[in-house]
Amino acid sequence: MTIYAILCGQTDYTNIAYFMKIKEDYFTKLLGLENGTPSHDCLSYLFARIDPQKFMEVFIDWVKEIVKIKSGGNISIDGKAIKSATDKINGGNIPYIVSTFLCDIGLSIGQVKVDDKSNEITAIPDLLDLLDIEGCIVTIDAIGTQEKIANKIVNDKKAHYVLKVKDNQKQLNRDVKRQFNKFNNLYGNDEILYKKTVEKDHGRGEIREYFLTYKTNEIKDKIKWETINAIAYVKVQTMINDEAKITEHYYIIDYKIDIETLEKAIRYHWSIECSLHWRLDVIMDEDHSRNREKNSIHNLATLRKIVFNLASLDNSFGKVPLKRKLTQYVLDFKNIERLIFEVIPQATY
Repeated sequence: MTIYAILCGQTDYTNIAYFMKIKEDYFTKLLGLENGTPSHDCLSYLFARIDPQKFMEVFIDWVKEIVKIKSGGNISIDGKAIKSATDKINGGNIPYIVSTFLCDIGLSIGQVKVDDKSNEITAIPDLLDLLDIEGCIVTIDAIGTQEKIANKIVNDKKAHYVLKVKDNQKQLNRDVKRQFNKFNNLYGNDEILYKKTVEKDHGRGEIREYFLTYKTNEIKDKIKWETINAIAYVKVQTMINDEAKITEHYYIIDYKIDIETLEKAIRYHWSIECSLHWRLDVIMDEDHSRNREKNSIHNLATLRKIVFNLASLDNSFGKVPLKRKLTQYVLDFKNIERLIFEVIPQATY
């Protein structure tokens, strides 16, 4: 019933309970209810009592049954605040969720809540512990560029990484830049792999240049960064209304990646922001979810990921945006019944 409510646009337990009450006759007939639909207090209490890690383990097992994560798959990890939700038990902190996204298919495959007295750096290893990602390429923004995270990805999870380097690792950032500055010329150099892409759309042009080398001798702390076997420099020139803007990005990589795979991994990383977080906010209105109790916040975030995956796997309406699918579910509950009882049990990727 909660999945129905979220599919139909409800964002918190008060409105979910109200939705269930309005549709009580429908749910009684569908599910054989004997005591009617639950109150919002009952829902909040229920989801506050569920262990969020155990619930997430069930979610991950469910995704595994549908998706066989193949070696070479692209996995993005990124954090997101649920801005309107506060944990009143823990001083009104805004909950922060770190999510994992399987970019090749467009599905959420796991999440953990950041501890109130911690940050993403400690949450990411906990999330990695839950996942089976052997042979996959993990991308994380600069906050995840930590030697413990890099070592866990390579040594414990038997996966690969493409990690962004910024000034949170100042020495490493200087070392990577120095390595590229050592080359007399980045173009036509046998020790540098190069690729250029050009895109134009609606008055906006973008030129991306990718430079990849397996030379890493300028990295000073070889013990700390023992897994680094390649580095990359990406120069992005954006043109908007004849005004040019240039940004530069640096990356560390654990293996001798090829230039095509590198480009794909870097471009895919932003799909977690555009394809998952943006849709959760703009289409599923996650930022306005106002749940207040500790575990219920986390568990409702997991439920939204379940709903996101359910809708993403539904090809019944052809290739249509998520928003249109949700409209179809609201207009006819038969579409939700088909989704849950027919589409999902048969879905494998």
